[in-house]
Amino acid sequence: MNVSRKMSWIVILSSLAVLLPALLTFYYAAKKELLATELAQHRDYIQITADNFSSDLSIFATNLAKLDLLINRQLVDAGDKEIARFDKRMAISADGAWRNNKDTYDGSIDAGLFLPPNYPLTEESKRFYGRLFNIFESFGVATHSEKTFSNIWFLGPQRSELIFDQYFQNFVYLMTPTTDYTMTEWMTLASPERNPERSIKWTSPLFDPVSGAWIVSAVHPLDIDGEWVGTLGQDVQLNRLFTLIQGMGDRFEGEQHILRDNQGGFILAGPWQEELEGSVEQFSIDPQESGLLALLSRQMTDSASLMGEVTLQGKSYQAIGLSLQPMDWDYIHLIPTDDMLKNLLKVVYVAALFFVLTAIAISLVINTAVRKVISKPIEQLVLRTRLFAIGLKPEPVANWGSHEMTELALALDMMNDDLERETNRLAFMATHDDLTGLPNRSLLNDRLEQVIADSRRNNTKAAVLFLDLDQFKIINDSLGHSTGDKLLQMVGERISFQLREDDVVSRFGGDEFVVVISDFEHMLDLSNIAEKLLFIIKQPYIIDGYDLSITSSIGISICPEDSDVAETLIQNADSAMYQSKNLGRNAFQFHTKDIRDQVLRKLQLEEALRKALEEQQFLLYYQPKVNLKTNEIYGIEALIRWQHPEMGIVSPLEFIPLAEETGLIMDIGEWVIEEACRQMKQWSEQYPWLKNMAINLSVRQFQQKDLCQQIEGIMHEQKVDSAKIDFEITESMIMGDVEAAIRVLAQLRALGVSISIDDFGTGYSSLSYLKHLPADTLKIDRAFVNDLVNDKNDQAITKSIIALATNLNLNVIAEGIEDAEQAAMLTAMGCHCAQGYYFSRPLPAADFTLLLAEQHNS
Repeated sequence: MNVSRKMSWIVILSSLAVLLPALLTFYYAAKKELLATELAQHRDYIQITADNFSSDLSIFATNLAKLDLLINRQLVDAGDKEIARFDKRMAISADGAWRNNKDTYDGSIDAGLFLPPNYPLTEESKRFYGRLFNIFESFGVATHSEKTFSNIWFLGPQRSELIFDQYFQNFVYLMTPTTDYTMTEWMTLASPERNPERSIKWTSPLFDPVSGAWIVSAVHPLDIDGEWVGTLGQDVQLNRLFTLIQGMGDRFEGEQHILRDNQGGFILAGPWQEELEGSVEQFSIDPQESGLLALLSRQMTDSASLMGEVTLQGKSYQAIGLSLQPMDWDYIHLIPTDDMLKNLLKVVYVAALFFVLTAIAISLVINTAVRKVISKPIEQLVLRTRLFAIGLKPEPVANWGSHEMTELALALDMMNDDLERETNRLAFMATHDDLTGLPNRSLLNDRLEQVIADSRRNNTKAAVLFLDLDQFKIINDSLGHSTGDKLLQMVGERISFQLREDDVVSRFGGDEFVVVISDFEHMLDLSNIAEKLLFIIKQPYIIDGYDLSITSSIGISICPEDSDVAETLIQNADSAMYQSKNLGRNAFQFHTKDIRDQVLRKLQLEEALRKALEEQQFLLYYQPKVNLKTNEIYGIEALIRWQHPEMGIVSPLEFIPLAEETGLIMDIGEWVIEEACRQMKQWSEQYPWLKNMAINLSVRQFQQKDLCQQIEGIMHEQKVDSAKIDFEITESMIMGDVEAAIRVLAQLRALGVSISIDDFGTGYSSLSYLKHLPADTLKIDRAFVNDLVNDKNDQAITKSIIALATNLNLNVIAEGIEDAEQAAMLTAMGCHCAQGYYFSRPLPAADFTLLLAEQHNS
């Protein structure tokens, strides 16, 4: 995808990133405002409708109160004409009940009267009903035009009923002798017991399944001269109320209405209306509609109020509720939320479409501009870069169409120049040493291979000189790496200055240099070159104010006599260099067969040494430590031996240094400690008079960080008494870092073991530090014992060591006792302990056990 299209997409996506949150914010804000406005309008309309309905119902109370007053006034002058009116209108039916004469009865203008067969009819009752005929008919005709008028009736305690009904004009003929309303709300609500305040009451709503109408009645007690004679009432069909409610402007499809009377019975049940009218008595709201039930449980007032959001049958509604007066009925109007928001969603969709189209249009304009101003110049820059990549340098372009692109092109040209210089530098660094600038190993191998090829082709000789600076580490450690680096640079310059241009000088690594001499004739020429290099290298150096001197050791290998393989030539020269160091340093040595054999022997031993531990080729020999006064064994020294299956017994003098060099001494030393502790545990149980087992620690072991933890773990595992273990360390190990050595020895002593200083007197001991060493024993080196009988110097040194140990409360052991004369002289000097071939050679464990048993039994 090119830049112009990416820019177009960036504009589109950026616009959408701004648009979508903005539209969502607008939608939610508008939604809140729209719902508030719509619901406020609905609430106000519902309040007005409820007020109108209450006003309509108040007419019934007024009418009944007026009717009550009218009856009480006109009954006063009731006379015979009322009796005549009764007789004229009424007739006994076949069932014995009194009803209006059908021949003269017109229900549209006449009131209907029903008297049961056993009614106690008197002239007084005839006057009463005769006057009520006149009053009801006049009242009914007068109120007939009112929109709320349905009928007017009177019920007497003896089951009589007088009714003027404009809808059911023949209702009186539906009454039977068994018809009894005396126990219904139409009568009981007007009784003095239930209506002592003598006010208007409302019956519970009643659903007529025949007409499909809900009816509620207003009842008023009729008292004559303070005595209750019956109930006046008017029936109200709730269709008028339903018309008002559903005419509240159901502006949204799916609006629902819930109406419940003060007894908890439902009149309107929203989506369950048919279920309600099919079984009024058993109807109840589904318990899963918890939101609606919660609303119905709330206390409502006669003021319409917003009741919040409710979920009905999985759909969201906004609820408005109030209490309808004067019946105290709860009414809830439910308006679908989604329907209220339809228009708002349309507006949001249109706005979103408009913004998207605008963003697309803008992106097209930007795409065209970017392609002209940026994309095409970039394509030209890409082509220019490709030309640079293949080594071509195109002509510079003065104007790239814009200041920015011109600057970019200039920067690209500069970057190419810098890259070319950096490439050359990196190529040089890849083949040369960073510090000295001399060829590194990689370039040395290439040059040496070329020299070998020329030698083979021209039948000439070549040589490799391997140089190593003697004791360079001392300068590096004492004066710092910066001084050491400067010395290496100066050495490299001196070597290069002494050689021909065709010869190769390489820094091989650290303080090692390799020189390749091509096409020489006589070995004397090589000796002269080596002598010249030794001389020039050992000349003084003035570095950072220091006057320094250093020597070198050189090994030389010849091609093709020693090898015609580059790697082998270098290895042979390296081996010869080590031989030079062994001869005393500041010398050179040609590679010989003996050197090669030594190297091969070393490699062979190193490979075999790695297998020795795995194949359990190591074993321990034990040499006794003897009390010179009693000639009895009191202790043991464990000495490692290597029993190779092919080479036989390999001397420790040969494999221990190699193990130190390769690091295998760590695993070997751990095995020695473990095996010696195991054996000492066994012997100390059989021969409790054994004092201790001496175990030698190597240099690398002594420098091991977790040495004390390792020894403690082994002694714990082998269950050996730490007091039975003695660790021997050489004097030279201590003098490397005396303070660190003191800390390690103190930690070992804290484990309960004892410490012996081996080869004492052969190193560079500082007597000031000796008194601080946490040691228990000094071991006089065999170098002072070998010629002790004849050499007075050895005698003087040995006496001094014994006296020093005695004054420091240290034990003394003499090593290397080979005859009785040496033992007697040491005893006379005050040395009480010794070991050597005079007493016993080192023995395998089984043979040494016999030696212990022999002493134990004797």
